[in-house]
Amino acid sequence: MGLLLALGAAAAACDKEAPKQAPPPAAEPAPPAPPPAAAPARDGGSDAVKKSKLAPAPTDGLSLAERMDRRKAEEAKLASKLADDERQRLIKWDKGKLALHKQVFAFIKKTRAAYDKASSAAAVEKLQGKLQKPIVATGKKLKTIDPKGGSSNVVTDYDVMLNALAGDYPQALVASFGGDKAALTEQRAELDRRTKKIEDWLQVLQGKK
Repeated sequence: MGLLLALGAAAAACDKEAPKQAPPPAAEPAPPAPPPAAAPARDGGSDAVKKSKLAPAPTDGLSLAERMDRRKAEEAKLASKLADDERQRLIKWDKGKLALHKQVFAFIKKTRAAYDKASSAAAVEKLQGKLQKPIVATGKKLKTIDPKGGSSNVVTDYDVMLNALAGDYPQALVASFGGDKAALTEQRAELDRRTKKIEDWLQVLQGKK
């Protein structure tokens, strides 16, 4: 009887399900392959990149000073050509207005001479009042000679001289009769300088210089 009980207990134990084993842990992913080693830089590689940006060395066999002298000479030659081109442009323009140039300049010289003949301050002031309208009328001719400005070589000189004859020159003459000749000396020097420039230019326009 005891044997039967023991066998029965053993069979019952066999019927019970054996405990399941825990699954093995998941395998860790393999680490990424290391990047390929960089190829060793060639000797002077970074310097070669920098040097490639530099201008090639001159091969003309000249020293730095000689190259600078040559460059200055070339610049001077270019400046001379540009100046000559500008002169020819001005000549061409003013030649087409030669008759007006002569009229304006003749009036300026005549007006100045009239002031210089005045024998007193009162005579200068009287003449100044008389000349205002003719001076304004002559000034209008400057717009005909050079409507936009920058095309004539002497219109600016005409304008300065006409303005002086309308005010500063007669005032300086009046002051000179009172003993103060400084302003008159300055005015005469300025008018003389511009007169010489205009005379030379008119000779150029007429092919005399």
